[in-house]
Amino acid sequence: MTRPAFIRSTPWQVQAGWLLRTHRTRHRDPALRGLAGFARAYREDRRLAGGVSPSSLSRWENGLVPVTAAAVRRYEDLVGLPPYSLLAPVQTIARHQGGPAAAAFLRGGRTAPETGPRMESLLDRALDNGMLTGGDWDALTRWTAGGGGRVFPSRVRDAVVQRLLLETTVADGVSWMRRFEALNRLVTDPLWGPATITVCAGAAQQPDHAGLIEAVCLLDASPHPDAGRAVLTQLTDPTTADTRYGALLAAARKVRKQHFTAEQTRTLMNAVEDLLAHPRTPHPQPDVEAAAVLLHRLPLQSGRAERLTASAADLGPTAHAIVAHGLLTDPVTAEVTVSRIMARLGDDTPGGPAGVLAAVVGELLHHPVTDVRLHAAMLLQASPHGPRIAAALAEELRQPATARAEDRAIPLLHALRVLGGPGQRAAVAGLTLAPGLPPGVSLAAVHALAHIRGTSPEGYWRAVFGKYTRDQDGAARHGDLKRLVCCFAMSGELDLLTRLVAEKRSRTAPTRHMSDWWAGLDRHVRDSALH
Repeated sequence: MTRPAFIRSTPWQVQAGWLLRTHRTRHRDPALRGLAGFARAYREDRRLAGGVSPSSLSRWENGLVPVTAAAVRRYEDLVGLPPYSLLAPVQTIARHQGGPAAAAFLRGGRTAPETGPRMESLLDRALDNGMLTGGDWDALTRWTAGGGGRVFPSRVRDAVVQRLLLETTVADGVSWMRRFEALNRLVTDPLWGPATITVCAGAAQQPDHAGLIEAVCLLDASPHPDAGRAVLTQLTDPTTADTRYGALLAAARKVRKQHFTAEQTRTLMNAVEDLLAHPRTPHPQPDVEAAAVLLHRLPLQSGRAERLTASAADLGPTAHAIVAHGLLTDPVTAEVTVSRIMARLGDDTPGGPAGVLAAVVGELLHHPVTDVRLHAAMLLQASPHGPRIAAALAEELRQPATARAEDRAIPLLHALRVLGGPGQRAAVAGLTLAPGLPPGVSLAAVHALAHIRGTSPEGYWRAVFGKYTRDQDGAARHGDLKRLVCCFAMSGELDLLTRLVAEKRSRTAPTRHMSDWWAGLDRHVRDSALH
């Protein structure tokens, strides 16, 4: 092995087309399941009628021609889904992959950006503690970034971005996607970009901030030199393990988009070498895996590439699989796992093209890029298959051998963070307390539980609090406690957490600091983030 294996991903337009087709072919009205009937219904909206025929729909659905944002909205209308149920995940995936077609898609929409008094009103609400929905943020950022809205002075822009980042940190699902897209819109705007970079870089300097990974990853969208400097700072002098991991994720996309200068690229290569070839102290496995992904994208000379590839291959089975196969595991194991998941879904899985669903499930569990796995989960959650896939993943986790294997269990738990519902909550909660599991599996279960709807009894929360507030070593303790606090807060158990911290004050100072961050959030931020 002289060079790392090529890392493949399904093009965003293929994923988008598959998502649309799965909903059309499962339409509640049989007359609209066929292309001809659906095209007739589609054309009833005269604003979108031009040039739309069954063949046009087919080309979109098969990924032969990139779909438009307006078309995705029309599909939502026709299949009876709330606005942005399909568009939000497609926007997220398209922005991450990038390219001219993705840029055109992201610029599109049903209407031109709004102007006038409504935008001024939204700006006032953002500054004066008013309620803002995801749709409000979408309209406001389209107006400010490219829609003619000029906002001065700079402190006003800083305040708007700070609020939006806070809401994004505590939002979930479509509400999160719409706010994350709004932030990406701002960070790439010439006027708003510097303010957004400054706010994100500042958040990354706050150890107890709940959105450290998000704040650093947002910088991957901007080619501004300050964004590159902020990412590299978190590699060479990280605030926490989370900011270093976020910087590795951001660096992969920035290298692909050629954002770094030659000097910055050398700094990045040295940081990757430090992680892979000079492990003076054990590095967290997620960092090693993210660094292994970077080997494929960095302009390394052949000798250095061979040496680092060999070093990565020696740092564990997952890092070896990334450089050897471009996957989190070997191809045979990946194929067997995907086949088992597909078999659990049953035969009723229409909505080709053939193999797209299996390919997306494969990316969900085995793609080496964390963002791609997250986006696959978002896509599947937006599809009709989401609940059945969540059930199949939980069934996998119920196998003791799977739960005890970090390389198999952690991707499943990360997927359930998005796909999981009340039916999977008990299985995931059980893994947070189960004896004999690797620490990484238990922590991934805590992370997943924060995002799975439903409730757990107070006895459970007291047990999980006791387990994760026992003395641990510094860096690991901070990361574990942060996810514990997030799990309490996102599950609506912040009051209970406050009581538990008070009861165990002698050994919970770090937990108290982190819970104070959540408790200090203004009510209008929390309420807005739900919509």
